[in-house]
Amino acid sequence: MALFLAGVIMFGGSVVQGALGFALGLIAVPLLVEAGFSLSQSVALTTLAIGIQVLFGAWKLRAHIPWPEVRLAASIRYLTVPIGVLMLLSVENLDTDTVKRLVGLGVLLGVGLRALARSGPARELPIAVSTAVFGLSGVLQGLVAMGGPPLVLWMTTREFAVSQARAFTMTLFLLNAPVQVLLLLFLSQTMTGEALLMALLLTPVIYLGTLIGVRIGDRFSKPLLNRVALIVLAVIATNAIL
Repeated sequence: MALFLAGVIMFGGSVVQGALGFALGLIAVPLLVEAGFSLSQSVALTTLAIGIQVLFGAWKLRAHIPWPEVRLAASIRYLTVPIGVLMLLSVENLDTDTVKRLVGLGVLLGVGLRALARSGPARELPIAVSTAVFGLSGVLQGLVAMGGPPLVLWMTTREFAVSQARAFTMTLFLLNAPVQVLLLLFLSQTMTGEALLMALLLTPVIYLGTLIGVRIGDRFSKPLLNRVALIVLAVIATNAIL
């Protein structure tokens, strides 16, 4: 039953991720917690699922990776992802309702940041601002596997082509995800190797959901899909909080 529930959640999240290029973590983590998984298990499952999903995409787009930006962001996130993981470990022992509310608040934060992301003129941000954004991304990634929204907001200030933007987020995630998963595996009392195996078993489901999502994304306008996704995420978050 646990594998079935995780499969349904990962499939749905992969469809949305394939269509929009984001939201797997925002969808999967609160629903997995709602389904009875611990926060550590939910974050690890989601992290591995996203890793499986973007691995081949990052390799395909390797020629478009903006390495100077990736090196800076990855270095900062190597320091802050562990902070997020430690915060996760400190809160997951709270009662289930409190954990759900915290995750819901994290989703609402992610939705808010994503809604603020609008294309604008490219500009060179102060290094302190970029450092703060990448740091926040790392903390949110380690805490609730939702490090993408701050990066999306930051990229609105850059002249990235679509291929560069996708390569940036994919490569950054792949560089930092192993640290997060290993920390959870060794430090969390609820994390086991079985949860990692579950993510591997769900690889075909994740792949199928991604393919379907990509086709949906090709058929509908991105602004419409974004609005629908943000509304659904807001409903999920509100349900978790209440």
